[in-house]
Amino acid sequence: MSVAPLDRLMTKGQIDWPEEVAYATCDPQVTHSPLFPVEEAAIANAVEKRRREFTAGRSAAHAVQEKLGFPPTAIPMGEDRAPIWPAGMVGSLSHTADACIAVGALSHRVRALGVDVESLAPLESRLRPYIANHRELACMDSPPGLAALQIFSMKEAAYKAQYLLSQTFCDFDTLEVVPEGLRFRHSVPPFARGTILPIRQWAGFGLCLSLCLLKRPA
Repeated sequence: MSVAPLDRLMTKGQIDWPEEVAYATCDPQVTHSPLFPVEEAAIANAVEKRRREFTAGRSAAHAVQEKLGFPPTAIPMGEDRAPIWPAGMVGSLSHTADACIAVGALSHRVRALGVDVESLAPLESRLRPYIANHRELACMDSPPGLAALQIFSMKEAAYKAQYLLSQTFCDFDTLEVVPEGLRFRHSVPPFARGTILPIRQWAGFGLCLSLCLLKRPA
């Protein structure tokens, strides 16, 4: 696989992408432009695979900055390992071994967002109970293995989005799949119990892509 399948999935006409969100893709298997010093320092002792994925993610993130009208600047890694975006924008990163995507939006339009990309392959049966229960799997129009993979991707995207606001790490039981999206099973301030996080998901070309977008009130 190369990054081409992700580009094809993102092609206009394939998916209904929200106009508030800019995106860029990169291939971790090819050489990218040099990192900023603070970014390079974050992976000084990383293995080659991690270096490739991190560099591809930052390259895509710099492209998103430009699309939003920002000059490309360093995106440091925080103590929690989350990227630190410049003032005025929010963003999210995700990658497989062969494909990487960065998304971003202007913070006066979007409160938070999270993205996740996964290889579209059934999740092993031994892992499924840790990701979703039978009610959640029944909400999906897919065989159990693929449904579990899709739910995993949905929750990853939603957890990234909520973390930007809550600064709270959550497990896979915190949110449950319902027809409207993902619902908090208990309170995680500033989210009350029962709050629904909207989720969009697309599958094709061997990939599963999920996006959680929390817009600001009009």
